[in-house]
Amino acid sequence: MQRTLVTTLATLAGVALAVPAAAADQPSTTPAKRSWGAESSPLMRPGSAVRYWTAGKQAKAKAANLPKSGSESRSVRLSQSGPARLPGSRAAHAQPRSVPAAKRLTPGGDVNGYVRVPRPYTSADFSRISGRLFFVNAGGNGDSCSASVVRSEARLLIVTAAHCVYSVPDGATSGRWHSSFAFVPAYDGRAGDVREREPYGRWGGRRAWKPDGYTGLSGGDWNSVYDIALIEVGRHRDGTLQGAVGAFTPMRNQGGKYSIATTGYPGILGRKPYDGRDQLWCLGKTQQIRSFNTDGIETGSLLNARAAASGTATGTGRMETRNCHLFQGHSGGPWVVRGTGDLVGVLSAGKEDGEADGNSVANALSPESYGAIVQRADPRGVYDSLSVRLTGPALPVRRGGTAPVTATVTMRGLMAAAQVPVTLSVPAGASLASVSGAACTRTSRHATCTIGAVHPGRPVRITARIDVARDAGPSVPVTAHVTSTRLDPAQRDNTSVTRIRTFR
Repeated sequence: MQRTLVTTLATLAGVALAVPAAAADQPSTTPAKRSWGAESSPLMRPGSAVRYWTAGKQAKAKAANLPKSGSESRSVRLSQSGPARLPGSRAAHAQPRSVPAAKRLTPGGDVNGYVRVPRPYTSADFSRISGRLFFVNAGGNGDSCSASVVRSEARLLIVTAAHCVYSVPDGATSGRWHSSFAFVPAYDGRAGDVREREPYGRWGGRRAWKPDGYTGLSGGDWNSVYDIALIEVGRHRDGTLQGAVGAFTPMRNQGGKYSIATTGYPGILGRKPYDGRDQLWCLGKTQQIRSFNTDGIETGSLLNARAAASGTATGTGRMETRNCHLFQGHSGGPWVVRGTGDLVGVLSAGKEDGEADGNSVANALSPESYGAIVQRADPRGVYDSLSVRLTGPALPVRRGGTAPVTATVTMRGLMAAAQVPVTLSVPAGASLASVSGAACTRTSRHATCTIGAVHPGRPVRITARIDVARDAGPSVPVTAHVTSTRLDPAQRDNTSVTRIRTFR
């Protein structure tokens, strides 16, 4: 039976999407890479990965090293071989740790803000769609991250962090692709048999993609806005991964304020429930995070300039929550908007285990990062197909009177879009009396509106009332324009004009 594609976090009460916030107070280190291209791994054999990742190897898999969300002076990257500091260790007791009680939003959340997802994981959309990703890292060792199924035309894509698919081994000067990817949706490491442990089976990776702006180098690149990746898995005899478990709807965004739920598999061996055998979840509120390169230059301005040039909303593309303390193994896990099931971010970085005032950082699904790789990973998919259709009164309007017009904005692509700009304009001989249906600012002849979110198949309508001047001509044109991105394959329908016929 095919599952629904657009999931809602039914067990987690819904909260609406909010407008992006101003930058947060803690800077991070990010390289000033300007490319929007993508790179792909060599082709792999999905069946080989499925056979490789036996139950015994899964149990021994460690968690991928955790990038840091702060500057090097405040948070040092975990060494490839050094032990992690755990809450409860001597080092951790030297200072307050994790998430203070006042900041824990998850009902029943522990000192890190997390709680176990109720078993069985097959019973809810969000826990089916999330899973544990096993792989052999660039150093030849078994590792794991978290990942989730994302809506695509191919119906075979999972999304995770780029550092889960590509890294620089110790002693090397350039990165290497990881291999033998095996994704297990709804993985239950405490189950007694394989059917319960892997209720939907193992899905071997065929190819991985990352933005070419991600190099895997230490320092700033571990805190990169490009730390996001896609993996195509192979088909099973009875169908696709998306058909088996469903998928989150990706939301094109540049970060901001959201109420999110995140699921995943923090995996530090021997540390219950953070040993990778339980699916955990955490509730958080996000804020924009500032990004700096190694010279102290804020790279958000570079992204904003490029975003403005391509007609996208501005922002650094990164956001954080201080309600959830990211642990190793949860890297690549989804940030999903409560109440809508929209995937707005992928977990990327956090402070070292045991540090005070823990946090988590995610990369937004921006055109620069997610957009770059999804075009390569799912070339038949249409992702940002926004259109606008303007309609006015069917009958002529008396000059000196008022006419209603409606701009209907529709998304026909596979992804949703946040903070969608729409403009309305009228010529001399008319003026905008009022505009409703979105957050708008207006002058007498021009309105600039921002729609909080546009979802596939759920049009949003903006209504305006037009005052027609007594000296207006026989026809008054009204123009509406919606801004999409370079992911939109056909932008001719981004502008619509309707003409209000008038009479004396």
